[in-house]
Amino acid sequence: MNKYLKLFMIAVLSVTVLAACGSGSGNSANLIDTGSVTEGSWVGYNGDEVEDEEMMSSELIPYDPDTDYEINRSSYVSYFNDGEFIETKLYGEDLPLTIDSVDEADGIKVSFNQYNKDAIELVEK
Repeated sequence: MNKYLKLFMIAVLSVTVLAACGSGSGNSANLIDTGSVTEGSWVGYNGDEVEDEEMMSSELIPYDPDTDYEINRSSYVSYFNDGEFIETKLYGEDLPLTIDSVDEADGIKVSFNQYNKDAIELVEK
């Protein structure tokens, strides 16, 4: 009987570990393609590219103001309309959090520290 109890416990622990590994941000895909970021700069508060070797910026990500987006790492989110800069907002406390909705925006760029490259996620909620 002891052998069966051990097998049962191994099965339960395996299922628990697999469930925990898959419970990250749900089924939502990361909208930041970290393989095609611009390295060495970030989008500043005036829309200018600010040089900083420790920073990187995403490509323009399609954005729908009626959709909620969640960011999990400290970052600057820059909002654009038809490629024209609107504003940049800093998100850095109480993460993960839902970014602000900007009605006139149709695209965003996310700028972040290079040390967050492997962990940063922007997902639809």
